[in-house]
Amino acid sequence: MIKINLLPSETGKRAGAAGVTKHKAPQSAARMIYMLLFLLYLGAVASGWFVWQISADSTRQVAARQTDKETFEKKVAKRRVELNAATENSREIEEKYEVAMALSPVNRVFWSEKLNMLSRARMNLGVYITRLQLDEDISEIETPESVARREEWKKQKHEPGEQEPKAVKRPIINQKLTVEAIAYGNDDPQRLRQIIAFQSVLARLKWNRESGKESMFLDGLKTEFGQLVQKRDVVGGVEVMRFGFICEAEPQTDNTGIKAEPGAPAAATVNSKGGN
Repeated sequence: MIKINLLPSETGKRAGAAGVTKHKAPQSAARMIYMLLFLLYLGAVASGWFVWQISADSTRQVAARQTDKETFEKKVAKRRVELNAATENSREIEEKYEVAMALSPVNRVFWSEKLNMLSRARMNLGVYITRLQLDEDISEIETPESVARREEWKKQKHEPGEQEPKAVKRPIINQKLTVEAIAYGNDDPQRLRQIIAFQSVLARLKWNRESGKESMFLDGLKTEFGQLVQKRDVVGGVEVMRFGFICEAEPQTDNTGIKAEPGAPAAATVNSKGGN
């Protein structure tokens, strides 16, 4: 079949161009869509990378903070150990101080003063001291503060290996003076009166210290003397009555807050025999 184009040549070209344009329009739209999808993909990748970067930075910061925390906790633990050691040293020093104070108690008995009083009391009496003996016994008792501190420690939670506070014990000094003597007299009743008079004078005897303070023989002592067995004897061809008694001191220890007596004499240790 033979087709004859009766239209002018220009009209035919325009018609052909219009057909080409209609064919190209869908292709341009597709390219635009692909480009938009690609841009969206790039945006999603960039957003994901940005989010990942922020997460990584946060993880690094958390790890750094955790490391700092662990380092700080180690320092705190070290300081706690040092503090506990310092506290233990302080308690040990306190304990030694308490012991030292208790070994030199404020209410101590001045035995040198008592000996002078014994010598004065026998004047004008037919009594002669033959033997003196001072016995001492030291016991320990935990202070109320120490008991309370350890009880409080038991109620609290502690780190493994932390030791309980040491008990602070205060020495209690117990002393007694044993006096042995002989009494002269014409007969037993007279000798017995000498013995009674000697102990009676001692119970009332006063002594003036260099400081001007007045003290008594019974200061720091129990008011009742412990009596020893009496028996007859002969000394130098003369009948005498041997007797003795025990002067027991009140328990001596440190009394915090009580000032020592000014001008008090030094304590004496006695363990002697002899006559006067």
